[in-house]
Amino acid sequence: MDCLKFDHKEFWFKSLWVIVFALAVYATNMSDSDIRGDSIIYADIAKNILSLHSPLILHLNDDVYLNKPPLLFWLVALCLKMFGYTVFAVKVTVVLTSLSLSLSLFYLVARIFKNYNWAYLAVFCLNTTYVVYKATRPLRMESLTATFILLALVCFWLYLKSDRIKYLVWLGICCGLAIFSKGFLGLIPLAVMLLYAVFGDRNKLNWRFAGHFGIVLVVSLMVCGWWYVYISLKTDFIHHFFYEQTAARLLNGALQEGQQVVNYDKKPLYQYLYLMGRDYFMYIPFFLFGCYRLYRDKLSVDREGLRIVVIYAAFSWLSIHLISTRAERYLYEFYTIAAFISAYGIASIPKLKTVQFVNWLKVMGLAYMIFVMATPSKLSWNSYNELAELKQLSQNLQMPLLVNRDYFPNPNDRAGLDFFLEPEHIQSFDAMPQKAFLTVLPKEFQGDLSYRLIRKTRRLQLVMVLPR
Repeated sequence: MDCLKFDHKEFWFKSLWVIVFALAVYATNMSDSDIRGDSIIYADIAKNILSLHSPLILHLNDDVYLNKPPLLFWLVALCLKMFGYTVFAVKVTVVLTSLSLSLSLFYLVARIFKNYNWAYLAVFCLNTTYVVYKATRPLRMESLTATFILLALVCFWLYLKSDRIKYLVWLGICCGLAIFSKGFLGLIPLAVMLLYAVFGDRNKLNWRFAGHFGIVLVVSLMVCGWWYVYISLKTDFIHHFFYEQTAARLLNGALQEGQQVVNYDKKPLYQYLYLMGRDYFMYIPFFLFGCYRLYRDKLSVDREGLRIVVIYAAFSWLSIHLISTRAERYLYEFYTIAAFISAYGIASIPKLKTVQFVNWLKVMGLAYMIFVMATPSKLSWNSYNELAELKQLSQNLQMPLLVNRDYFPNPNDRAGLDFFLEPEHIQSFDAMPQKAFLTVLPKEFQGDLSYRLIRKTRRLQLVMVLPR
């Protein structure tokens, strides 16, 4: 079949500028970036995999962590093993996952729609979307999960075109890895497969297609199911993950996370429209025009590919309304495919039909890299990175470094201390040592303590405690 012919050497040659652009956006100044929020928690969990020799049961702040599957943490732990417990090692993972996302979208558009110019523009639209950039630059699971979902969609298209079982196997592997990355979100390719049979091609509603769907399901379970069975037998995973995490988000509940109560307050259905208007305003006209042009051009573009894109975009948009929080990050998967639709709308503008959009990647990537490297001010916040320098100062001065863990009930602060410092540095003590020592205090510390401030970060005070 001609539609299945694809020159992979040409693809990798043409993807060089995609790689350069992704590196310019996500790798510039990576060793001096801040890790905070979920990023510092995930980094600490990955460190515990190595320090506790526990790759299957994850730990955070001395507790078992059951909120997420382990695939991303394994990848971070591998980078920490190679580069040490540093910000650079964490950012290597970020760069790898962001690069994989850009390449997977580039591959989907180039492979299915046979147009590299659209593919370049789709990558540009993707990485200049505020929510995608905001959720991809820190250490989060969105980019890794979206990578496997996009590759699964390509495999599904290849199956539709060829009817070959091997593509179902690859579809199951990608779907299983997506589930291994972020739980239920990884089921999207299976949902797209079922919806395609119902709305895309009614001829697929037969026992043969049901058997092929079963193959994908079995392969997916073989990839990730063993871990879910293991963790369910060893911990309280089923109650925590399915009730306290999933049901609370769907049913507008509240759950206890350590010493904090997290409320999932329900927001109105129109919340996502507001978020799109706020964060995606520059691409909304092109997205709508792209929808119109794809409908007009439906006979000249790949039929199966277009149906997959429409079903995925519609399902990812509608399904997030089941989550009561209506957070902007839940639009992430929708934006990955909206990037192609917006790109198609831009490329359909008559005056832009002859533009080589690879030049946009070259110019904007280079300009961003020069700006980040040349700016005299620090562009990132500084939450916990200075802890590594405090540890080095302790060694240079031969002065003990002692931190009272009771001062830090916040799980993010505890994770920052655990990641950058050693276990012997973090203790619980009532009486202060009678000699000078280095320590860390909360930013708004109000206790009876005589100290000299060394440095203040966005979250902490690094101080030298003086003997009385």
